[in-house]
Amino acid sequence: MTRLRHSALFVCRVAIAALFLIAAWQKLFAPGAGPQKFALAINSFKILPEHLVHLATGVIPWLEVLCAVLVLIGVWTRAAATVLTLLLVGFTAAVISVLMRNMSLTCGCFGNLTLICPKGVMGWCKVFENSVILLPCVLVAVFGGGWLDLDRLRMSNATRST
Repeated sequence: MTRLRHSALFVCRVAIAALFLIAAWQKLFAPGAGPQKFALAINSFKILPEHLVHLATGVIPWLEVLCAVLVLIGVWTRAAATVLTLLLVGFTAAVISVLMRNMSLTCGCFGNLTLICPKGVMGWCKVFENSVILLPCVLVAVFGGGWLDLDRLRMSNATRST
């Protein structure tokens, strides 16, 4: 059972790291996407004041990169996965807010890429998609990163030396 659990957590860890790295790259560097398009997407949600839109445009992608790298290499895995979980919960709340206000928007989460939902106007499919992504984030945040998790290896070495 432990091998299966560690393997599943490792797969979750690599998947969410890859997903958030791709999302961050789309927000930062992708041709036809990038920071300007991401800023417009954030602004179109009509949740944040203008000065916080600029702050969010600069902070969110780099926070995704930092946390995704930490999750991938297995350092501060649970903390980084918790931050990614909180980001995803915030994104989902923003999507629900837009849907409840009957606004017709497109999502800037993955730039020009799509995962589950078709490209175009955002709908409840986006809430479902975020929920699917949320599951492995929560699993890694609660149970750790599985195989090759440097946090787990460091802790087992610390217990052996005492």
